[in-house]
Amino acid sequence: MKKFTAVSAIGLSIASLLVLAPNASASGDGHCNEGKDACFHYNSGGVGAFVDIDDCWGYNHANFTFIGPGAGAGLSLKNNAASVTNWTHSNPHYVYYYSDRQGPVQIIGPWVTANLNGTLKNQNASSIFYESGNC
Repeated sequence: MKKFTAVSAIGLSIASLLVLAPNASASGDGHCNEGKDACFHYNSGGVGAFVDIDDCWGYNHANFTFIGPGAGAGLSLKNNAASVTNWTHSNPHYVYYYSDRQGPVQIIGPWVTANLNGTLKNQNASSIFYESGNC
């Protein structure tokens, strides 16, 4: 009986951790923060639903969902972005065609809102900030 109770307690602890795990809809805090984030937008020109990608990390886009309001809310970030705003002060954000930061790339400079080019528009699979020493 004690063995069953210990196993049950471990199972409940793991289940609790899974319930408390952060939502993968956005890597940051659900806001496009100045000096910190890249914001992917569903539409060109930096409009529509968005996903904020936090500074200092690389991401595969399949793990994220656009949040609203706006067109695209609830859709996967992977292969659905049309524009990106880089809100950092000095770090370029690299957007890739394939997962794991592979294939054709577009570099979004600091303080820039850019439409993804013809190769990457709605064909974005991963991205990363390349830091200037802040991480």
